[in-house]
Amino acid sequence: MPASADGLIDAAFVNYPADPPKTVQETPGRGGEVNVVTWTTSAAPTPMDSNALWQAVNKELGVDLKINIQPQADYPTVKLPTLIAGGELPDIVYIATNSVIPQFPTFLKSKCADLTPYLSGDAVKDYPNLANFPTLAWKQVIYNNAIYGVPVPYPLYLWVHWVHQNLLDDEGLSRPKNAEEYKNLGQHFTRPDQNLWGMGAENNVGLGVTNGWLSGIFGMPNIWALDEKTGKLTAHVETEQFRAAVSYAKDLWNAGIFHPNAMQYNLVSARNDFAARRFAFRFDGFQSASITFWDNAPNLTPPGKPRIMAPFPAVDGGKPTYWPSMPAGILGFSVIKQASPERIKEMLSILNWLAAPIGSQEFLLMNYGLKDTHWSPDAMGNPILNARGKSDALVPFRYITQGPVALYYTRDPQYAQVMQDAEKTMLPFVAMNPTEGYYSPTKDSKYPAIAQRLYENVNDVVLGRQPLSYLNQVTKEWLDNGGNQMRTEFEQEIAASRGG
Repeated sequence: MPASADGLIDAAFVNYPADPPKTVQETPGRGGEVNVVTWTTSAAPTPMDSNALWQAVNKELGVDLKINIQPQADYPTVKLPTLIAGGELPDIVYIATNSVIPQFPTFLKSKCADLTPYLSGDAVKDYPNLANFPTLAWKQVIYNNAIYGVPVPYPLYLWVHWVHQNLLDDEGLSRPKNAEEYKNLGQHFTRPDQNLWGMGAENNVGLGVTNGWLSGIFGMPNIWALDEKTGKLTAHVETEQFRAAVSYAKDLWNAGIFHPNAMQYNLVSARNDFAARRFAFRFDGFQSASITFWDNAPNLTPPGKPRIMAPFPAVDGGKPTYWPSMPAGILGFSVIKQASPERIKEMLSILNWLAAPIGSQEFLLMNYGLKDTHWSPDAMGNPILNARGKSDALVPFRYITQGPVALYYTRDPQYAQVMQDAEKTMLPFVAMNPTEGYYSPTKDSKYPAIAQRLYENVNDVVLGRQPLSYLNQVTKEWLDNGGNQMRTEFEQEIAASRGG
C-alpha cells in the first residue's frame, strides 16, 4: 500500500517482496574502520565478533563498522554532551532529538561536515536512498542555512492513543467520542480484582497532560501557538486548555481510573503492562510499541487486539489536537565529523546503504540477517526470526539512519492496513509546533529542565499534593525559568524569516 505523495502517510507492506531488489550496486566503503556512536532503546545486541548479521553487513559495506552503542536513558543528556565536550568525535555521531548540546549551531559549524555541497540540488542523486527521504525530514537538519546531517526518517506519528479493542468488542461498546464517555469507559474497565484498570501512564508525562494525550483531547497547542498576524507566541501552559486538561487528569485520578503504579512506572514497565492488558487505554509509541503489543497479543487469554484510536474532543463539536513527533518526521539525525571530501563521500555512501528502504535486500539483511542462520520464511515468504536472529538483529543500524518507514509486521497481514488506516485518522488533527525550523539557544540549554519541572508540578496537582490554584505558580515557573526567553528568541527568528 503506497505512501501519500507528501510522505505524511507511510507506505505499508502486507508481505515482504518475494524477490527484493538490491539498491546499492557498488561497495560503498574503502576498507578500514568506521567508528559510530549511537543509542539503543532495546537490549544490547550480540557483540560484533560473534554476530553473523553485523559481520555480513560489514562485508556489504566494505568497512569494519564499529558502533559504540549506548543506553538511551542518559545518551542525550550525559554521554553525548560528554563526548562532544571531549573534542574527539568518531566518524559518525547520532544526534537524538532531545540531546542537550549548548550552542548547537556553533558545534555543527566548528566540528561537523557541511553536507550542502554533497546533498543539495542534483548532488543528492549520487546517493539515491538518501534522495528518497521525505522533504519534511530534510527540513529538520538545516542549520546555519546549510545541511549538517543525514536524517533518521520516522513517521509523523510518534505517540498514539492505544486501546485493547477486544475489551470494547466483547461487551458491544463503542470507542469514546468525548471526554465524558472516555471517563465512563475508564471507570467501567477499572476492575482491581481482575488486575485491570482503565488507564496506565508512566511517571514523567504529567499523567497525560504534558505528552499530548489528555492535552490533545482538550485541544492544547503543541508547546506553542502562533498568531499568524502578529507573529506572537503563546505557550501551552498559558492556555485554558492546559488548565482543563490538568483538571480532567485530576478527576480521572480521583476516580481511581489510572493504574496505581503510575508514579513507579517508566516507559518500558508501563508499556509492558499495557501489553499484558493491565489497563484498557494508554498513550504509547506508534511503531516500536505496536510491535511489542502485536507480539504479545496471542499470549493473552483471550487473545488481544491492540488498536489505535482516532483523536476525539473534550466535548461534542470540539477540536482535538494531535501532537506529531518532534522534530516532525525524524527520530534524530547523524552528523559526519569534518574530514577530506573523499572521506565525507565515503561516509555518505555508507549512510546511503544503511538508508535502503523496506523491500530491499539491504533492509532484509540489516533487520533480519541471513536466511536459515537468522530467519526462516513463512508460507508467504515473510522472514520469521529464530532465537539467534532475535539477538543478532538488535544492532541499532536504524539509529544511524534508515529508509523512509513502512508499516510492516511479519506475523499478521492485517497490521499494515490497520496501522495505515490509523495514520489517516490522525492526520487531520496534526498540530505542528510552530517553532520548528527556528533556533533558540535557551531551548537547547534550559528546555529539558523546565519540561521535567512541568511534569513534576502537574503530577503534584493531579495527585492532590497541590491545589488546582497552584497552576498559576506552575505557569510562572515555566515562563520565568526559560519559557519567556525562548519565546523572545523564537519570535525574533520568526520575524527575521518574514523580513521583519
